[in-house]
Amino acid sequence: MTVQVAALPPHHAGLARLRLLFIGWVVLYHLDLLLRVTVDLAWLRPVIRSGYLGVDGFFLLSGFVLWLGYGSRPPQGSAGIGRFLLRRFARTWPLHALALLALAALVGLAVACGAEVREPERFAPGQFLLQLALLNAWETTGQLAWNSPSWALSAEWAGYLAFPLLLAGVIRLPLAACLGTAGLLLIGLWALSLLEPGIGLNYTLHLGLVRFGLEFGLGLLLGRATMAGCIPAAAARAGVVALPLGLLLGLDALSATGLAALIPAIWHAGRDQLAPVRPDLLLRLGEASFGTYLCWVFIEAVLVGVLRLGQPGLGLRLLLMVAGFAASQALGWAAWRFIEVPVQRWILGLAGRKARRMAAVPAG
Repeated sequence: MTVQVAALPPHHAGLARLRLLFIGWVVLYHLDLLLRVTVDLAWLRPVIRSGYLGVDGFFLLSGFVLWLGYGSRPPQGSAGIGRFLLRRFARTWPLHALALLALAALVGLAVACGAEVREPERFAPGQFLLQLALLNAWETTGQLAWNSPSWALSAEWAGYLAFPLLLAGVIRLPLAACLGTAGLLLIGLWALSLLEPGIGLNYTLHLGLVRFGLEFGLGLLLGRATMAGCIPAAAARAGVVALPLGLLLGLDALSATGLAALIPAIWHAGRDQLAPVRPDLLLRLGEASFGTYLCWVFIEAVLVGVLRLGQPGLGLRLLLMVAGFAASQALGWAAWRFIEVPVQRWILGLAGRKARRMAAVPAG
């Protein structure tokens, strides 16, 4: 079965900037958990206290973007699948491992200096190894330990491993069946959000893999349907209304539906635009969102230390929120610019040189 896929620009700037929106939302959510700004500013609560839904945006976007990249050229055979997984590994695991090792050094230094480490069971060696191997979101633990946001990366890695098989299935589905399956996944999200009162879609170690799978698959199906012209721009823009409506009503699944519509809406808005000659700040920060996410733990550690000095009033807490947000973006950009990108290029370059040497060896 041949799948027709529209020609795509090498880089969709709008979708990269959308990553900044998602990571900014997640960071504000975590900042508020520490600083409790929405206790005094209740009108901000529907948006900021739902910031964990930024992770759902990333899960949806991951499936959508992977369809853009591989829908017309799926990884073929063990060599093609190996190259795909190597690219995913090179982009994600080195920075994850380095952040985890840096956190271990920080915890060790704190213990050596006699500082109190709250919930020391979070920093057990077994939890470290689970997280290093990216197995911590696979129903292997109930403890949010070490660099706790890495649960989402663990779920993503499961998706990368399953992606070649999922992609082959989506390619073979008739378009009508794709839309029907997307509807079933949305129903699954609604069911998950209603499973336990007060949780919504905020599942992490337990059922986080289900949350991811529903949204990753939905993003993949939306990618195919959008490229095939089944989701016009007007329909996608109309669907975005579900996002603010879901936030106002406190319905996570409705908000996730709006996020699912936002992605093709952004794609339509920028599909005919050339990539900027010089990337703007929003684009760069969007590209650095992975580093921002993994390095949040260090901003959190600083803020916890500040809050141990006393309980600041609302004005100072707002200043700390602004400073924490700015610092998280700066640290994320630095991690992307000086670690993520250079290490990824080095690993892929090393693999490329090895492949060329093997190809140059005469057979027999």
